[in-house]
Amino acid sequence: MAVKKTNSNSVSYSDLVAQIQQKKFAPVYLLHGEEPFFIDRLTKMFEEGILEPEERDFNQVVLYGKDTEPDMVLANAKQFPFGSPYRVVILKEAKELKHIELLDSYVKSPSPQTIFIVCYKYGTLKAAQTKAYATNGVVFLSESVKDWNLSAWVQNLAEQTFQYKLNPQTAAVLCEHIGNDLSRIYTEFQKLQVVLPKGSEITSDIVEKYIGISKEYNIFELQDALGSRNLGKAYNIMINFTLHLKDNPNIKTITMLNLFYNKMIRYHLAPDKSNEALQILYGTRYPNLIAKNVGYANNHSLPQLIKIMSILREYDVKSKGVDANIDEGELLKEMIYKITHV
Repeated sequence: MAVKKTNSNSVSYSDLVAQIQQKKFAPVYLLHGEEPFFIDRLTKMFEEGILEPEERDFNQVVLYGKDTEPDMVLANAKQFPFGSPYRVVILKEAKELKHIELLDSYVKSPSPQTIFIVCYKYGTLKAAQTKAYATNGVVFLSESVKDWNLSAWVQNLAEQTFQYKLNPQTAAVLCEHIGNDLSRIYTEFQKLQVVLPKGSEITSDIVEKYIGISKEYNIFELQDALGSRNLGKAYNIMINFTLHLKDNPNIKTITMLNLFYNKMIRYHLAPDKSNEALQILYGTRYPNLIAKNVGYANNHSLPQLIKIMSILREYDVKSKGVDANIDEGELLKEMIYKITHV
């Protein structure tokens, strides 16, 4: 089977999904890596996409690394299918299997009538350990989505997998609130399927009602208030943050504001302010978002921005307990006051 591989000799997630949907199967698969989400999704697709439901009782076996031995895994892989073109053997929690290297003898000469899937989550096998899988089957390396690309990934997930519309700002709010927990993001979209028909737009009102993220009091609204120098709005959000510090700890707020103002400085210093350069700087292709961020930068002079970065560094240290006896809420009030009066 011809497969498209990356530089790490690993097949991409989208290519592997396409192969499963087209029912183009290899005799062995190794799914390994630190990010569990993609391995879980692919495993579910294998469980449901190879055999018909009536064939699975006799021809699909799921084993768990901590509860089995290599000999048992190999014995199952070598059995012939009964009334089905394939026998499917899925080894979950493969990281817990003792002496996993003993599977190599089978992987080097796999049965053409068995599809053998090894799910090795929360870890990465060395190149020498994946060689036999890559030679005789397919290797997939599951890596986390980079922070700079997370918002775009969430948008694509909403649109391509769940058939929802999701604007970049709302996607960014979801990412900021949930973080890089891909499984939870996926679960939140699954929950929306109960109340939201396909083709609907996931608005800030829907996010607030069903996911529990405030559309008014979040870091992106604070950034907008500070960037547009709307003092009243900034103070209202600041007060809300002080009342919900568990959800909005200073360290998190300062980190996001540091990135926000850093982009303004980079805009002022950038020799190239073409549309292409600004798309790279702000990580978006949406003209209205780029224009909004350029407006924020133009509301501040370079000396003002340098002073603000100094304030953020000062309160980053204080929020970590260095040279400060004031509680976190008061520190936030002080910091926002200083920023708005530069």
